[in-house]
Amino acid sequence: MSDHDCTIRELVGTTAAVPADTLDPVLTDADTGRELHPQLASSAASVDAALATAWAAHTDGTWFGLPRAERAAALRALRLELQARVPDIARADAQDTGVPQTTITAFGSAVAMLLDVAAAQIEEGFGHVEQATSAGVSDQWRLPWGPAAVFLPWNAPAHLAMVKTADALTAGCPVIIKPSEWAPHFTGIFAEAVQATLPAGVVQIVHGGSAVGAALVGDERVAAVSYTGGVAGGTAVAQACAAQLKPVDLELSGNNPAVVLAGEDPAAVAEHVVTAMLTLNSQYCVAPRRLIVPEAEAQDYLAAFATALDAVTIGATADPATQLGPLAHEPHRRRVEEQLAQFAARGCEVRRYGKLPESGGHFAAPAVVVADGAPDLREEIFGPALLVRTYRDLDEAVTIANDHSYGLAGYVFGGDRDAARAVGRRLRAGLVRLNSPYGPPDSDPVMGMWGSSGIGQIGSGQGPQFFSGARYVG
Repeated sequence: MSDHDCTIRELVGTTAAVPADTLDPVLTDADTGRELHPQLASSAASVDAALATAWAAHTDGTWFGLPRAERAAALRALRLELQARVPDIARADAQDTGVPQTTITAFGSAVAMLLDVAAAQIEEGFGHVEQATSAGVSDQWRLPWGPAAVFLPWNAPAHLAMVKTADALTAGCPVIIKPSEWAPHFTGIFAEAVQATLPAGVVQIVHGGSAVGAALVGDERVAAVSYTGGVAGGTAVAQACAAQLKPVDLELSGNNPAVVLAGEDPAAVAEHVVTAMLTLNSQYCVAPRRLIVPEAEAQDYLAAFATALDAVTIGATADPATQLGPLAHEPHRRRVEEQLAQFAARGCEVRRYGKLPESGGHFAAPAVVVADGAPDLREEIFGPALLVRTYRDLDEAVTIANDHSYGLAGYVFGGDRDAARAVGRRLRAGLVRLNSPYGPPDSDPVMGMWGSSGIGQIGSGQGPQFFSGARYVG
């Protein structure tokens, strides 16, 4: 194993330290497969201390009791500290996730700006509206539930740490962050920025696997839980929260369909879909997973995707030319390959594209699966794979699109926007994009979690709403 300078830190109160305990799995460098060190976990004593500190920060008003101007200034200072550290965060996250550093840098710089948005919301009076009534002035409040436990996935850990922290602090909640045990290396850098800007105990970090997660969710001092990850973990979190009637927000998996209407340009559709596929190395919850095309045009689409995927540059995370890096870790890479093998065993053609590096990392060649022969294989492939299904009419296309348990995202490609909108309305998904993987800059969507994709909503101010409860005085 490596003797590298480990950047994993827990942050409990004023103290940042390497977590005391180890777990069995070994972390590796995604680019090379080189072993680094075992996964780390905070001790039971550290977890309890973090809970006690968060509860004290809530009851003492360490954060929410500060004047709005001071809270806003602290968040703007945190943004500056994080932006200064984006290159270091990008290197740490790339090692854990395999995502190209250029992508992480762009995400990190953009998301850090959310802290400016949060600061403005606080200054503008988030959580309080005075109402004139016949009896006099009344107050409509949104007040912080209390300490919030936020669980991060391994595909975009620093990105979601910033998002969830901004939302919780806008609402006034102290935060305990638990990163995925597979992607913890950004935490030491993140902790430095927190220590430089926020009162002690307002944002803390603990590490570990399911035991640490259960300790957080099951503790009565945690008032709200926000979890992003897989369905199995999310189900366990939901069950634990239900036992205490505790607010929970879950963003889980999605086997997202992309329905193409008749007569579209296959090359243009391929360009859009491949762009979305490559985001976070296709370890991206809202990436398109299933392409649903007119039966008569299927060969044109297979040819267009072959051309697009053969042109993808697969390489190391530090190379600015890399479009697709390695997958996050070897168990995940094996799982993706096993799922593709299941389709091959059912007689489906699995086509692979691109040239893999010889560095020994966790790379997987992009795949297109001609999948009509295995309609019952409905589990999401969380990697660079696209299932192609065919339809004869739009009713069949919608039936295929909705033939899964999830409901996260969907896509419709059609030159007739009204026709595309009509199909999008029928897809069971919280977000349906039309003719592009991204929405226009002036859109402001609210995205719900449908089916097995989770509980709650994101977008357009939904985060601070989740971390706060309504109270009317009047």
